[in-house]
Amino acid sequence: MCLTLRSLFLIALILMLGVMFQSVGLAAILFQDDFEDDTMGKEPKKWKFDPAAEVNNIGKIDKDPVDPTNQVFTGYGGYLADKGAVYKDFVLEFDWMFMKDNQNNSIGFRVIDQKKAHYQLSRRSGAQDWKIYQFNGAWNDIVSKAWPTDTETWYSVQLICEGPLFTVKAKKKDDPTLFKDIGKPLLKIKDDTHEKGFISTSYWGPIDNVIIAEHENDILAVQTSNKLSTIWGKLKTGQ
Repeated sequence: MCLTLRSLFLIALILMLGVMFQSVGLAAILFQDDFEDDTMGKEPKKWKFDPAAEVNNIGKIDKDPVDPTNQVFTGYGGYLADKGAVYKDFVLEFDWMFMKDNQNNSIGFRVIDQKKAHYQLSRRSGAQDWKIYQFNGAWNDIVSKAWPTDTETWYSVQLICEGPLFTVKAKKKDDPTLFKDIGKPLLKIKDDTHEKGFISTSYWGPIDNVIIAEHENDILAVQTSNKLSTIWGKLKTGQ
């Protein structure tokens, strides 16, 4: 039996897909939202509005400022991911865009109470400073670093919470480097004030492609599987 190179490649790809889908089945993805199933101009279905948040704007699904075929979540105040699920240790990855240099943009985590106790990851006004704040009745700047950002440009951000250790990495979205291959974090700090809580938008957006998992490798498994599925689809259609 003579097998062509294409046939051999297809066999290898099928075997790889089998392994990847098995690993995806075991992957602990806790929450995922790309907002594509939401209605334009409405609030996202998988998020819960929190009127007690620092900023209580009603957010909406809108067109991506740089790709009108893509839907994003923007203009928000406090919205709780997964309708208010409580997370302790997790990996959060999402895409973030900043529309103005003179505007703060923040995401809350381990939110116990928006008015009393939470952490906040923030890219501050001025387009330079990134910070993690610990709020416990007063704002405490527990770690900060200058990392310049551009407006109307997508960035991919990773936040890992593991016990008292918080690690943040960031890159431009079109940078193919895996987060695990970025050696130096943007922010890294230990703080044991708050042990668990909600993950929440704070202000302003847009954000896209939000995924929460137990471990970084869970997200990598899903991403790799999606890429292989795309290749398989193109091969089947002869593209």
